[in-house]
Amino acid sequence: MTRTDRTVGAVLSLVVTAVGTLWWTNPAAYPFGARDRVTVSLSHLIEHDVAGPMTVAAGLAGLALVFAPRPVLRVGAVAQLLFFGVVMSDAGIMSSLGYVLALLGPVALVGVVVLACLRRRPSGVVGLVALVALLVAGAVSGVVSLDLAGLFVRNLAAGFSSYAGRLGWTLANAVAFAVWVLIAVRAFGIGGPSRWTRPESAARWGRFVTIGAALCPLPYALYRLTWLTPWPTDSALTGPLDPATRLQGLTIAFGALLGTVLTLGLISRWGEVFPRWVPLFHGRPVPVRLPVVAGGLIAGACCLASPGLVVNAVETGQLEALLLWPYPLWGVLLAAAVLAYWLRRSSPVALG
Repeated sequence: MTRTDRTVGAVLSLVVTAVGTLWWTNPAAYPFGARDRVTVSLSHLIEHDVAGPMTVAAGLAGLALVFAPRPVLRVGAVAQLLFFGVVMSDAGIMSSLGYVLALLGPVALVGVVVLACLRRRPSGVVGLVALVALLVAGAVSGVVSLDLAGLFVRNLAAGFSSYAGRLGWTLANAVAFAVWVLIAVRAFGIGGPSRWTRPESAARWGRFVTIGAALCPLPYALYRLTWLTPWPTDSALTGPLDPATRLQGLTIAFGALLGTVLTLGLISRWGEVFPRWVPLFHGRPVPVRLPVVAGGLIAGACCLASPGLVVNAVETGQLEALLLWPYPLWGVLLAAAVLAYWLRRSSPVALG
């Protein structure tokens, strides 16, 4: 570990210790437990008199671990990942990313099409025709209108505002988890020389895990697209939905489909060189860190959402939710796909 790693780990551990002490001594400050509004988690089953001491112990242990020998650090880092990634995690981080992507995805698509048209690219003309056709179809069906778009944005903003405090704790836990992931990577020396880490090997096994990861968002996308029909696949919804709800289903399905497309970029040529239809950057090499960081964030969010999803599915007796939101499988496959991409692209001998 470098001095910076130790400093970051020590500061994080001090903050964790302080938070644990606050929860332990002040029940009103504890955001989880039975009164937690987010039940897709394990922490809603744990009250402050248990979570407080556990968090203090995690903080003190982390403070000792950052100065411990590497063998001890490795074991301790795994324990820290289990605490922040299982005990204190929830599905809020994945839900938030999904709604943000659903909101920004269509905006980004329109921007790409408009800029491609301005640069007189054939792909821009094709994209513009397809976009206009979709808008016309949406307007005729009542799914797309300025009023509905405004209502959707207002509802989304209200939801984020209502859960702002709880979401803050979700993000704080995600940061702690990410720090310990980086520390664990350094402690275990992941990415060192080995046969399976060679570019040609990473290209072979990376293709399989990437295709598997790309398939994971599709069930949810298809589920949301049924909201555009008179037969929505949701036990809480019956009959034709109002246009605002249908628009929500469309945008979220678009976000899920975009996730599939972007995942396939990890094994595609346009994942290494920006394609012609990308404004400003077309023809330039894709920075290795861009897909790695973006894909790593989504993979981490899936992992953090997995324990809560499993607990909630068992509690409610709805195990089919694991097929609709396959976060445990998705997180592992996407993390492996990102690792394969990084091993392949960071090697002096790049493929393609």
